[in-house]
Amino acid sequence: MEFFVEDMGVFYLTIYGGIAIGLLFDFYRALRANFKIVKKISFVFDVIFWILITIVIFTTVNLLERFDLRYYHFVALFLGFILYYNTISKYIFTMFNKIISFITSLFKKTIHYIVGFLNNLYYIIIYSIHLIFDIICYIPSILLSTNRKRKKKKGVGA
Repeated sequence: MEFFVEDMGVFYLTIYGGIAIGLLFDFYRALRANFKIVKKISFVFDVIFWILITIVIFTTVNLLERFDLRYYHFVALFLGFILYYNTISKYIFTMFNKIISFITSLFKKTIHYIVGFLNNLYYIIIYSIHLIFDIICYIPSILLSTNRKRKKKKGVGA
């Protein structure tokens, strides 16, 4: 009877592994919904997703049974995923979508403000250099040319 109770405890814990798989699946769906690049190279992201799922499965089985794999592990993982997917998946998926869209909009606004600041800084520096260049080059030449005109007028009138 002890083995049955222990196996039932492992079965319930393995259901949590299925729920973790469901969470990863919703996160992956939210990424695909929000980023066009994920849709374009979906094969790469599918492989990454399945590698993560494999890690979750092996970690769950290793922590619970020290790789003593039984058929009910797969049943419990599937059952946990189905329970998650049919109960709270739509709420979690909506939450993931909101979080990802908030982070991307925050990132875009931050980049926009940084680019605007750097653009303004660029013009401040360029106009300052232009003003210094004008002071160094043009003002002495203007003074010299007006000084020459004065000398010519004095020489012509005398």
